Amino acid sequence: MLEEQKKAGIEAEERYRHAIATKIRSELNSAEEEFREIEQSIWNKIQDFLNSNVGMWLLSSVLVTGGAGLYQNMQHSYEEKLHNKTQLIVLKFEIANRIQNMKYFWRKASTVKDGDFALRSVFQSKTPINPDVEKINLSVLYFNLYQLIGQQNQEVLDIVRKLEDAEFELQAQKPADPLSVDIKKEALTLINRLEQLLIQDNATSK
Repeated sequence: MLEEQKKAGIEAEERYRHAIATKIRSELNSAEEEFREIEQSIWNKIQDFLNSNVGMWLLSSVLVTGGAGLYQNMQHSYEEKLHNKTQLIVLKFEIANRIQNMKYFWRKASTVKDGDFALRSVFQSKTPINPDVEKINLSVLYFNLYQLIGQQNQEVLDIVRKLEDAEFELQAQKPADPLSVDIKKEALTLINRLEQLLIQDNATSK
């Protein structure tokens, strides 16, 4: 019976990871297409202007030397925006992935060892969305997210610190000891609150 539950849990995790990976690919493709359309629109307008009499005069007398620099600046700007958009997507999904992992394993935890395993997602991903963020702790992921969206939620950072402290406290206990009901309830409340705040942050950062 235990093996069947474990197998079902692994299968559920794999389905979740596949869904997340599919969503990320979709979001990245959408972002790239959006920037391509913007760039094409701008260059269409520039081309229309350059084909006019005034545009031809400017092109021949002023922009011949500066045109390459202008193009490079525009290209750099779009590449930077695309990079930031990509990073934002990766961070959001990695954070959501960590929270779901903690929530799933914490609910099933019955011993100190189980609880410690569940809360390790605060420090390292069990099922990473992207290898670049696999070993980055949750507080740094949130810091990087807030750098991109230009706002910070102090409550989120406080909750992450409390979960870090809880994981350290579990390490000091005997792995085979039963997990305290009060500790389990308190940590689950924190994890659920963190999930709610992530949803709110996602809604305000679109």
